[in-house]
Amino acid sequence: MTRFHPHGRREFLKSGAAALVAAACARRAVGAASLQDDPSVHGMLIVGQDTVYLSHLPIFGAPHDYQVILEASFAKPGSDPQGDYFKDRKKTAAKVYTLEPDRFILPRLTASTPLHSFTANIYRGHFERFPNQRAKDAARIGQSVNVTVTRVIHFRKFDPAAAKPAQLEYLLFGKSAELFLAHLITSPPDFDQVLAATATGHTFTDQELSQGTRLSFPGKKDSFVNRLRAPAAVTAQTTVNGTAANVQVQPGTEFYLEQRELSS
Repeated sequence: MTRFHPHGRREFLKSGAAALVAAACARRAVGAASLQDDPSVHGMLIVGQDTVYLSHLPIFGAPHDYQVILEASFAKPGSDPQGDYFKDRKKTAAKVYTLEPDRFILPRLTASTPLHSFTANIYRGHFERFPNQRAKDAARIGQSVNVTVTRVIHFRKFDPAAAKPAQLEYLLFGKSAELFLAHLITSPPDFDQVLAATATGHTFTDQELSQGTRLSFPGKKDSFVNRLRAPAAVTAQTTVNGTAANVQVQPGTEFYLEQRELSS
């Protein structure tokens, strides 16, 4: 049985003690990923019905001040947690699935000798937001699962001094048959959003998507009120093989949207 934390591990950073920790961390070199981060529970959103993708659930406070998107796989001797996740998603049509890892140091994923695997529990729903332990246990569909990172698609530490982009920006990732958009987070106030998507005007190869493709949306200020929403198609600008290109983007199912935890 997993231990229930009624306020969630990220709520700690809203306390006075956490403010002191965050202030100390802010004195580090800005924008640099640090292996000196404390080990922590780095919760992640899970998306994908053909391939597993993980999106770190960030806040603007160490050690959770990173936007990270991973391609991964699940395994456990004697069971099939990845198959269980895919079946559960198709059966329930639930939008939010999350990963609750054991504590680890997030920047180790991109260290010179990178971390390739860690252990985690899989939940239908947000693992920090169940009303009690019983509800959390009932929503668990994988326990002590080995998570193997097959690709780091995007890894970026937030820069407290970063200026917001002039227009709305998202990262397109996935594979040709299953695409997703993640809003690019810069500085507070901001928001985290992950959606399904389709794109026309250019057929993105898996290689182009392997590190994410940055899309900007002319005429849309980078703000929560201007976020992408289904079913309205929008024109995006990107760069393909060094050449500017326009792409029609059709937002689909919204799997995750969080503003409050990135407000300050």
